[in-house]
Amino acid sequence: MSDQLLAIIFIDYDNLLPAQKTSGIWDVVTKILVQVPWDQSLTRGSCEIRVYGGWYEGNQITRVAQDLTVELQREFPGIIRIPRGASPNLELKANAELAVSLLQEPGHHLFNTFRRKGKPSNVRVEKPAEVGCVDAACVLPQMELLLSKGTCPKAGCSVTNCELVYRNEQKIVDTMLACDLIHAVDRVSGRVILVSGDDDFLPPLRTVLLRGRAAVRCYPKKNMQRTIFPHGGAQLLEVEL
Repeated sequence: MSDQLLAIIFIDYDNLLPAQKTSGIWDVVTKILVQVPWDQSLTRGSCEIRVYGGWYEGNQITRVAQDLTVELQREFPGIIRIPRGASPNLELKANAELAVSLLQEPGHHLFNTFRRKGKPSNVRVEKPAEVGCVDAACVLPQMELLLSKGTCPKAGCSVTNCELVYRNEQKIVDTMLACDLIHAVDRVSGRVILVSGDDDFLPPLRTVLLRGRAAVRCYPKKNMQRTIFPHGGAQLLEVEL
């Protein structure tokens, strides 16, 4: 007979601080689980952990994903023991994986989740006079040309903006996590745990609560401007790493 699934943990990997990434997923998960009030009658159960990020550039796995795969295979599965004073420890059989597909459809990989994006369209540059700059060689006008025209402002240069200024971004990942949060309600008998300070996940988290499932919202970093919303039909516990 399999252990009762007491928790599913969803980790927004990019939302973790560098020190938390260095300490590892096992350490992050343990710090969360020891803060959760568990039923004292429980002595054992299981916990699923899913780690979300842009794991595929095209159909090629990224280096970060490769390193995390090695880490997860080294650390998991394993038993996390939750101390409870005079009561017996709660032993959770924990397993972890990279989220490369929907929880509801594990056989269908979602590729192209890490993409290089070229010329930014939403960046604005102040004019020197508006910020009190009187330097004739101020770089702001040159920067504005670089971003708006998409070419190097230096005369005779043919290098385009997409080769000079770009950013890497995740696609599909946040919506996959949101879908999985809602689907988890039907899988877990205990808590749904979200590790992210991103308020974009509040609607699916609220949906989890309205469907009667207890949830935990874990903040990787301190945030004095948290968005507060009614807890709905179930308990919401908010903790910090």
